[in-house]
Amino acid sequence: MKSKHHKLPEHALGGQRQFTSFHFGQPGKGEKIYLQAGLHADELPGMLVLHYLKRLLSQAERRGELQSEIILVPLANPPGLAQVLLNGGVGRFDLVSGRNFNRDFPDLARLLQNHDFTASEPLQPQVRAAMRTVLQAMTEGSEVTALRRQLLLLACDADVVLDLHCDDRAILHMYADPAWERQAEILARFMNIAAVLLSQDSGGGSFDEACGLPWLRLAQQHPDLSQLKPGCMAVTLELRGQRDVSHELASGDAERLYRYLQHRGAVAGPSPAIPQCEVAMLPFAAGEIVTASASGILLLLRQPGEWVEADEAVAEIIDPITDTVKAVRAKAGGLIYACRQAPFVTLGAEVMKIAGKTAYAGGGELAS
Repeated sequence: MKSKHHKLPEHALGGQRQFTSFHFGQPGKGEKIYLQAGLHADELPGMLVLHYLKRLLSQAERRGELQSEIILVPLANPPGLAQVLLNGGVGRFDLVSGRNFNRDFPDLARLLQNHDFTASEPLQPQVRAAMRTVLQAMTEGSEVTALRRQLLLLACDADVVLDLHCDDRAILHMYADPAWERQAEILARFMNIAAVLLSQDSGGGSFDEACGLPWLRLAQQHPDLSQLKPGCMAVTLELRGQRDVSHELASGDAERLYRYLQHRGAVAGPSPAIPQCEVAMLPFAAGEIVTASASGILLLLRQPGEWVEADEAVAEIIDPITDTVKAVRAKAGGLIYACRQAPFVTLGAEVMKIAGKTAYAGGGELAS
């Protein structure tokens, strides 16, 4: 294992931050697989999972079993991790710009729209080299833009990108591009994930889409790349809720990731059988964010992992001053995959996330 430290430009006088990547295997041998955690710095489960996965990969490396290049970034957002307010982490949004840390990643397809490719030569290596070159040439206007550029530079030429997140309170779920539906389902089975939300472009420039989406866009917009096949399966793995941090859960998730790497041939040895578990492959455009119709004390009537019908009451909001009780209803119904943890809501606050089976107008609103 080799470790590399990536310095970020000094945000303010007297302090400079860096993040660390851990490199296993030999570049150019087998696939390149990239995993990161903590891009939303108040989401800790993935950090602990990669702590355990690093141990497993180190053991495999000592046994000479690594067959691919694997990169781990267990703590992808030092600036966000340092944002602490009243002893609580505020790691989802950059307090300087107000923007979500998992938005606004460079659009590689736009940056390469005027690049000259040679149709007579293999396309994938050309595209990957061009991605690296254009990112290396970018200027770093702030600490956070530098962080985005450097993370994408590590991952842009990977065959597989796994971005580990979590929700407020949730079941295991995943976001993936429908172009990789079959491969995403295999990963979901190894991770015992019940639901995969499929979307090619949810908007906002998230990290996973910044890695995977350029391949589709380049093939559409560049005459020399019309035959270009998707080159990167990039997904977001949501590892339950923010409080689901334990040795048992993290070591189990790491072992499942390790078996998935074995299945891909990244680690030598017999390929594990694909687990036979049920996975709901659901369109992101059938998703619904249920919001509070009033302020008050929130009581959930249904929980993550349960299926609900359209117009079903999924929660109640109680005003202890007027004794008013308001029902919170699902619009379209589906699988509840995440919900609010705090039992108090203000008007318009997110209460629950539901994924249905059929896309509808207004479905798939981008979460903040």
